[in-house]
Amino acid sequence: MDGIKVRDIAFSIVQVPDLELLEKFLFDFGMCRASLENDTLYMHGAGSQQYIHVAQKGERAFIGHAFYADSIKDLEKLSKLESFSDIEELSSPGGGNKVSGLDPDGIEVQVVYGIEEREVDIDLLTPNPSNLGGKGKENFKRINKTKRVGKPRSSVIKKLGHAGINVTDPKVSLTWYNQHLGFIPTDIVEVPNTDIYAAIFARCDLGDELTDHHTFLIQSNLGSEGKSGLNHISFEVVDIDDVFLGHEVLKEKGYRHEWGIGRHFLGSQIFDYWRSPYGHIYEHMTDSDVFDNKKEVEKTSIEIAAGMQWGPDITNTFGNKEGV
Repeated sequence: MDGIKVRDIAFSIVQVPDLELLEKFLFDFGMCRASLENDTLYMHGAGSQQYIHVAQKGERAFIGHAFYADSIKDLEKLSKLESFSDIEELSSPGGGNKVSGLDPDGIEVQVVYGIEEREVDIDLLTPNPSNLGGKGKENFKRINKTKRVGKPRSSVIKKLGHAGINVTDPKVSLTWYNQHLGFIPTDIVEVPNTDIYAAIFARCDLGDELTDHHTFLIQSNLGSEGKSGLNHISFEVVDIDDVFLGHEVLKEKGYRHEWGIGRHFLGSQIFDYWRSPYGHIYEHMTDSDVFDNKKEVEKTSIEIAAGMQWGPDITNTFGNKEGV
């Protein structure tokens, strides 16, 4: 393997004409400004990541995603490959370094290391315990206490959970992301009676350490009329209450709802998708499956994979060219 194994996704990068308009949406979605400098807006959540979303001023576009390396040596290793740049110093909040490259569809890929973490309010990130019922005392985590979640408010975002892209050939893209960044497939979505992969849910290879069901979704761009780019960006919130509370705020503010609330079939997350003022799809999610690197890849037909365990049917606009 010529590349490295990234630890997680760091941030996503979009470009929009009006940063103020996008910032308002991101604030209502659950983020706060980390910095605004040189026509670049950095937004953070409630977790330890210095920032989880980057927006540049310019014509509407999706730029790419960044991933965390384990060490500066990883960046040095990538910088020696034809696919990536030399190491550059980051001028963004928290400092650090990066290398940059382009994937097979021309989507920018950054790999970063050394960004300082934020201090966090642990209480804010701690969910209220749930009582499961039954007779055993072990089923009751909240005893002699009430559960008050309050009125609708913006969701509390723990971290950037995962992201998805629409690509020309998911097989080719997975090979590239595996060779350069160490991604391994968790679930492959097949088109029946063909050798076509509709999508690949890929996770980081952290050995025995647990990681999310997928950090990266690689989906065919047939659903976006052959246009490659963003599928969606997903942010992990504290618990199911946060999904519903945030939903009510975004609905009241008049933002465009895309799909949800429901529980996915692949990944098992409780999900809720919204469109930004520029049409990009943003997700709140919680309660994801987690695996180590011993979990074998599974294959599922597209009819089953596109469904959910409960919730509304997938919309016919999800993943279309409007959001790339």
